[in-house]
Amino acid sequence: MAIIEFINGKNINYTNMKKRINYILRNDKTSLNLYGGHNCDPDHAYENFVLTKRIYNKENGRQYIHFVQSFSEKEKVDEVTVKKVADELLLMDKFKGFQVVYAVHTDTNNLHTHFIINTVNSETGRKWRISKEELLELKDYSDELCRKYGLSVTHGKKGTHINRGEYRTKSQGKSWKYEMYLAIRHSKNHAVSRADFINKLKKLNYQVNWSDARKYITFTNEEGKKVRNRKLYPPESFTKEALEERFELNAKNIKKEKLESSFEGLLGAMKLLETNNLAKSSDSKFSLSKLEGKAKSDLIAEFKKGEGLNWEKEKTNNNLEI
Repeated sequence: MAIIEFINGKNINYTNMKKRINYILRNDKTSLNLYGGHNCDPDHAYENFVLTKRIYNKENGRQYIHFVQSFSEKEKVDEVTVKKVADELLLMDKFKGFQVVYAVHTDTNNLHTHFIINTVNSETGRKWRISKEELLELKDYSDELCRKYGLSVTHGKKGTHINRGEYRTKSQGKSWKYEMYLAIRHSKNHAVSRADFINKLKKLNYQVNWSDARKYITFTNEEGKKVRNRKLYPPESFTKEALEERFELNAKNIKKEKLESSFEGLLGAMKLLETNNLAKSSDSKFSLSKLEGKAKSDLIAEFKKGEGLNWEKEKTNNNLEI
């Protein structure tokens, strides 16, 4: 598991900023392949930071932000993976335009990454601010990256966690969140509009609260359990804008009849799974998860019909077929 912690300290002058940057890049704590720069040259991060502040005439006040992403010493994770997690964490929109120098430290029992952020945005000149909601998003995304790399994730205020084996068991057929994710993903892949997307999720027994007045989309299952789109992975693929773009691509490149036929194939595969007793009755609410895991024998053909299109892997042209 990984824990995000912001460190408050004296950071109102250039001297402290330079000392902090030099500290995280020390040779006895990290190595050449374990540090990097986001929107800056890590070996000249201090100079880059100062230049940006002077360009926007914002040299007063807080000079940098320092936070650490720490992994449990019980976690079986190597430093290369920790660096990959750090690389991807900085792809969040929150860090767009901000210069960040970061380094994985290997000198303690637990691997951890230090991040130093320039408080002045290099593209807009705006100062760094982070709300409680944005902080929660950052921690949620950190958890999602842990899941991606097969690591444990924290749950609850006491910091309890699910290990690799437990999470794998849940994600392969017992997790209502994973089942909901699959339903949303399949509906997204087959929809040509917001209304069509909502209707397809309704056929899968999910309700959608998508309002222009609200920042996030809320999905609700039959038991009343809810998930917001910002908690889906990767979050940037499930924003309102990303979903609308996907619907437009679907409508432009594939005939609606083919998308409908494909989606009906998915519904048929789910029904076939239940009637063939390939899942216990108590597991019927996890049909998509079971299909994701089994997808064999006479279900293969039906399941393949319901795969939908993967625009990340397929070229978007008028000759695409399902």
